[in-house]
Amino acid sequence: MIAKRVLEFYQTLPFNSADSPEVLAREISESNSIEAYGPLAALLKPNLRVLEIGCGVGRIANRMAYHYGAKVTAIDFNPEAIRQAKAAAAILGLSVEFQVADLFAYSAEQPYDLVVSLGVLHHTHDCHEAVRHLSRNCLSSGGYAFIGLYHSYGRQPFLAHFQMLKEAGRSEGELLREYKKLHRALKDDETMLLSWFRDQVCHPHETQHTQREMTALLQEEGLELVSSSINGFKPFDRPTDLDALEPGYTALAQKRLAKGEYFPGFFVFLARKA
Repeated sequence: MIAKRVLEFYQTLPFNSADSPEVLAREISESNSIEAYGPLAALLKPNLRVLEIGCGVGRIANRMAYHYGAKVTAIDFNPEAIRQAKAAAAILGLSVEFQVADLFAYSAEQPYDLVVSLGVLHHTHDCHEAVRHLSRNCLSSGGYAFIGLYHSYGRQPFLAHFQMLKEAGRSEGELLREYKKLHRALKDDETMLLSWFRDQVCHPHETQHTQREMTALLQEEGLELVSSSINGFKPFDRPTDLDALEPGYTALAQKRLAKGEYFPGFFVFLARKA
């Protein structure tokens, strides 16, 4: 069963872990990675009701509360990740509501103004059904969903690179050293580096998707695509304007890889429920 394998994988070491709750809390307070997600940062404000699905150790959830004053509920099916998230929130004096929960079984008593899920739904048994569930059971009318997924075109060069190394008989230690050379921003944090390496290179299950595919699903669910990283979150006349841009992400990923740079092949989009 996919969910069981994924849970066992993350119980060993949750994604984005830090050396200690104190280190995690300090990183959350001293840097605001949400600023890199322009549309998300623009929506956040004090007391906005937000649900994060697949919160992991709480880096995004706690930042939404700490830097923006949002009223955040965050769920993850990994008890160890939730333990770390709660510990960091306690140090920061935050009242984020962290819950151990399966996203497919979770239903909000009161729908949320904003649902966030970054790098999670492509690890479920059915990414499309996950999007449907959060739309139908978690999101208010007029509310926004901000979702990040692996990209079908942009992800393949990275996967192919490490698959080639595996087939050549490279050890896990050698694969880790190769990943460390690419993802230089993490080189000074060994715990986080290892958690990222396992997530990116050793994960037991992932799927890849396109904006075109997701836009069609959104339309079926009564959601409108507002913006996408596929065109740098710029305005567009029609969602189909983005279609021609997507295949170009393969060449971009290949170029970045050839330069020895980390490029995971990931896209994010903002949608609004009518």
